[in-house]
Amino acid sequence: MTGQHSDFISGDYSTTVYHTPEPLWINEPDWLCAVEFLNDEDPEGRDLAADTIGYLLGYAQLTNTRSLALIGDPSMMAFEILFSFSSPAEKKRFLDFIRSNDELGNEYVENDLIQPVKDEIRIAGPLVKVLPPQALTRALLVATTVCSATSQGPTQ
Repeated sequence: MTGQHSDFISGDYSTTVYHTPEPLWINEPDWLCAVEFLNDEDPEGRDLAADTIGYLLGYAQLTNTRSLALIGDPSMMAFEILFSFSSPAEKKRFLDFIRSNDELGNEYVENDLIQPVKDEIRIAGPLVKVLPPQALTRALLVATTVCSATSQGPTQ
């Protein structure tokens, strides 16, 4: 076919997918969700929320926990961060890390972590595609600090 144009490659005979398959994680059994507000009109609040997301992402990394995100309420700049746990033991470790953090503590576990619904899990995607770049950068810096500080015990 050298020098010839293939109709197959050009798309003349390509198939169109009308049905998007379910994401691979849709049937994972154990999820938690945190809602954080990343409003640019409140830079201090946005930075605190990004720090919180960073702590949670660091703890997720330390406990082999899947992290996804979705926009919860665009008008309020509310973002939902979803966590899927690989085992009950890793979920316990994740929650213990949060409880040991002076900025979050047991109150965060009791008041700010909720159970997401299946539709939220279905539409959630990678953090990099959902979170605002400035907040994501700050969160990843915090997560990196958390992970580099220790991989054995609770970190703040």
